[in-house]
Amino acid sequence: MIFILQRLLPVVLFIITAAFFFYKVYGSLWFFLIIPLISFLPFILFYFLRENRNEMFEVVLGHYLFYLNYILIGAVSIVLVSFIAKLFSIDLLGLIAQRKIFFNIFIIISFIGLYYLGNKNFENILVQNYEVPLQNRSLNKDLKFAFISDIHLNAKFDGSKLRESLKNMESEGVELVLIGGDFLDNTYKTVNDDIKSIIDETSFKHGIYLALGNHEYYGGIDENIEYIKNLGIKILRDESTEIEGITIIGRDDRHNRNRKNLDELLKNINPENTIIVVDHNPESLRELNGEKIDLYLSGHTHRGQIFPFNLLVDHMYENSRGYKKINNTHSYVSSGLGTWMIPYRIGSQSEMFIMNLKAN
Repeated sequence: MIFILQRLLPVVLFIITAAFFFYKVYGSLWFFLIIPLISFLPFILFYFLRENRNEMFEVVLGHYLFYLNYILIGAVSIVLVSFIAKLFSIDLLGLIAQRKIFFNIFIIISFIGLYYLGNKNFENILVQNYEVPLQNRSLNKDLKFAFISDIHLNAKFDGSKLRESLKNMESEGVELVLIGGDFLDNTYKTVNDDIKSIIDETSFKHGIYLALGNHEYYGGIDENIEYIKNLGIKILRDESTEIEGITIIGRDDRHNRNRKNLDELLKNINPENTIIVVDHNPESLRELNGEKIDLYLSGHTHRGQIFPFNLLVDHMYENSRGYKKINNTHSYVSSGLGTWMIPYRIGSQSEMFIMNLKAN
């Protein structure tokens, strides 16, 4: 019931309102009948083809969802404004219906503007610098590390953004890189660029570590793991490593139903060390209950990727993006370096974190 209220009901209400708007403007019952059908059809196809979907299908569906989202938002906005106008005896829908050409021009200009803004937010990488507050922990020396997530490498999203972010990290003096999952979009087989050459262009003192995400599982987990390892990236799959008095724990993704819980992962860990957990899905932040974890790093949310889904994501997660202290743990959630299916972001921004741990 909660799932229906949070996710399905808003979609249904948007579609019904949009259908009502088109029916009123164009005076055709066909719009009222067809719009719900064409709106839901891609969702139905995506569900039944989810195991065999290909790159082209996801790209087409992604663009469809992007534009449908703003068609519905625009329709709802106009309907709401029209209701307000009626209070002043102004028939706004009637005026629009009489001047369809102006309405169509407005829609075209709006889509061009959305395309430009959305693509700009995707292409431009926001660099977030954080001084990590550590209490009652002692480090032998400062450590500067970077955190990125949700790169989603595939045939469409090549390695250019990964190269840009790694170059930026190197120039900032980063010694360690942590990746929070969804490095691949589905399968390494769709990646056209020579990612190993891109990674080899830069060097980091303590290397690159990765925790798995849900998309690594979608495309065949064993083959994807082998590909990532061959790039020189170390995978922490319910495992830990110690660097400069810091214990880094990589949690396996929630798709592994047998993954370890936090208590199991914290066993046999040096209690004097600073502890960093990298876990793709921030839903796990709800599991925190006073454990000795200093930093919890996640991604997955994309911060909704396009408005208004950022509002939904903010409601769904304890921390959907940025910094939030939960109990004694400092959590940081990245909106991601790449995107899912389409190169657009509205209400979110492609980003990377550069984090400073200061010696006491």
